[in-house]
Formats: sequence, structure tokens, C-alpha cells
Amino acid sequence: MVGYLSTVVQARSERVGRLAAQEARARREVTFSAAADRIRTSLSLDVVIRAIVREAPRALDAERAVWYPSGAGRETLAARDDEAVEVLDEPVPPEISSLAHRVVEERTPLVIAGGDPVGRFVLDRLAATSALALPLADRTRTFGVLFVTRSSGGFDEVAPAAARAYANLAVNALAQAVLFDELAERNTALGQRQAVIHDLVDAISHDVRTPLAALSLTLRQAADGAYGDLPPKYGGVLRDSLVSIDDLQRLAETLLLVARFESGERRPVERAPVDLAELVREVGSEIGAMAESRSVHLTLDASPARTLGSRGDLRRAVINLAANAVQHTPEGGNVVLRTGENGKSVEVAIVDDGFGVNEAARASLFQRFANGSSAGSGTGLGLYIVRRIAEETGGSVRYEPRAPQGSAFVLTLPKADSAAHR
Repeated sequence: MVGYLSTVVQARSERVGRLAAQEARARREVTFSAAADRIRTSLSLDVVIRAIVREAPRALDAERAVWYPSGAGRETLAARDDEAVEVLDEPVPPEISSLAHRVVEERTPLVIAGGDPVGRFVLDRLAATSALALPLADRTRTFGVLFVTRSSGGFDEVAPAAARAYANLAVNALAQAVLFDELAERNTALGQRQAVIHDLVDAISHDVRTPLAALSLTLRQAADGAYGDLPPKYGGVLRDSLVSIDDLQRLAETLLLVARFESGERRPVERAPVDLAELVREVGSEIGAMAESRSVHLTLDASPARTLGSRGDLRRAVINLAANAVQHTPEGGNVVLRTGENGKSVEVAIVDDGFGVNEAARASLFQRFANGSSAGSGTGLGLYIVRRIAEETGGSVRYEPRAPQGSAFVLTLPKADSAAHR
């Protein structure tokens, strides 16, 4: 009977012990979860550090927590289980610094006992009978070391595992706060760059275009005889100068347009019906002399096609594509400007049998400063502007290689009746 009763009592004691352990584990998990929620409520690095120090005593069943930061510039903080966080205005003791360095190197929490001289010194400094040292560090950064202490008794056997979990939680919160700070700094830098681009827009608008326009007007008046007859040789110099000034004005306009696209200064354009067939005929007439001078055969196939958009912008896009085609087509080659409808869309295609585009360059063909041609050179902005204009109009632009050689650039835009309902 005595043996039976002893067995029953032992079984019940074990059961009570298991229940107590389960209850303690559940209580710790609830406390830990609440601490995690409070630590993650902010993305400010200073606030996160204070939350980590404040929550540590309750989460790790300790009485006090002390934070020793890594490097200079941050304060040593301490907190008791009453949630008060105080700044310790004192240098880091050498024994604390030595132990913290070791813990960071090993990257694992350390139970500090009084069995060794260093441990005794550290516990004396912390006014504790037992302590845990938590390294708060990831693979690339060390944030600091957190000590949690007890003034009586020691930590139980699950304390090291709980310390590791708390350290991981703290490091993740610190890394997130640092990332947020870095993003804020980058946003500030981007804002400063935005201001620079805005200033660049103003500079191009006023400081470049205006004097170029005045100079061009003066030279044209001189070429037209407004200032008297000119020697033939000087007349040729004037015409060459006017060509160069026109090139500079086009470059200034291009840079201005790109700057407005990139800075967000581009004002929404008012859309109106655009007859693409008529527009293509105008472009063909404008670049006809250029094609003739290069012995390139220019053909127009302008079938009815209408869209809603900015006529000036679409004209710029088509001129860019057509001029590129003529420039990169060898003598005796052919360039075709074609318009037509394709279902709910209309298309403007510029087709040539010229040099084509290198396969390696096609992926970035419509990006800024890309130049995919195998002959000739340019700013690398023309196709970028074409893409942005196409997208603003609600369409797109694509490149298609032709066999055995040549290129086709196709602007796909919504039909006027479809675009009106977008």
C-alpha cells in the first residue's frame, strides 16, 4: 500500500510539475509576444532601442536590463521591470567591454556566473547575482550588447533559449529601423536631386534656349541681308553656323523634355483628335530633303488612322523615328512610313532596310542614353522620348528586326473612338 501511494503521489507530482512548466511556458510566450508587439510599434532606431531595453526584464524574467551600444554616438541605457528607462552617464567598465566583445564574437547569449574572475567582476559591476549577456548583431553589423540581471537567484534552464529568441527579435527590429533610416536618407537625397533637376529645367528654359533663339534670329537677319550685302564666303559661314545653332536648340529642347519627364515637371497635355495619316505626310515632306541628300528612297503609305493625343508630341515622336531610319539606312536603301488601323488600335510604322539594331542592345533600346544602332551616333534620348510620348498617349512603341536586315519601329496607339473612353 505504501509503495502504491508513493507511486501515485510521484505521478501526481510529475503531472503538477508538467502543468506548472506548461503554464510557465505559456505565460512566458504571452509576455514575449506582447514585448515583441511593443518593440515593433516604431521604426525610429532610438525608440526601438529603448523599447528593447524596457521590455527585456519582463520578457526574460529578469529584474534589470542594461544596454551597452557598439561604437560611439549612442547612450548606455538601463531599465528595471517597472518600465522606466534611464541613461547611464558613465564610461563602459573595462571588464564589461571585454566580456561584451567576447559575446559579440561568439554570436550567442552567455550565462554569467560568479565562478570565474571575469564573471565575478561583471556581476559586481552590474550589482547582480546572475546575468545573461545578449549580443545584438547580425552578419554585417553590431548594434550592442544587452545584459539582463537578477539580484537574487539564478536563471532557469530555458533562459538561454529565451535569450536567443529575444536577441533575434531585437536584431530584426533594429535592422528594420536602420533600413527605414537609410530609406529616409535616400528619399532626402532623391528630393535634393529632384531640386537639382528642377533647377536644370529652369536653366535650360531660360539660360540656354533664350540666347540661342536670339543668336539664331540675328544670324538669319544677317543672312537675309538685313545688315547689308555679305561676301559669299561669309554667307556660307553664316549658314553653317545656323545649322549648328539649330542642332543646339534641338538638343536643348530634348534635354528640357527629358528633365521634365524625370522630375515630374511635365504638365499633362490636352488631348485632341490627331490625323496620323496627315501627320505622317507632313513628316515625310519635312525629312524628304534629308532622305534625298543621302540617296535614300522615302515612301509614304498613309492609310486613315486617328488617335487622341498631343499633335506636337506625336509629331516629335514620328520625326525622331523617321530621321533615325533615314540616318541609319545606307545609300540606295528604302524607308517606308506607314499608318493604319489594327483592331481597337492604330499604328504608325517606320520601316527601313538599314543597319538594324544590335541584338544585345535591344532590351535597353528605349531607355535613357541607350544607343543600339550599329552605325551613326546620337544623344541616346530620342527613342526614350518616343517611348514616353507613346505611354502618355496610352500606347506603346516596339522594335521589330527585319530579315535579312533592317528595322521596324511601330507606334501602337488607341483609336480615337477607343481613346475617348479611356
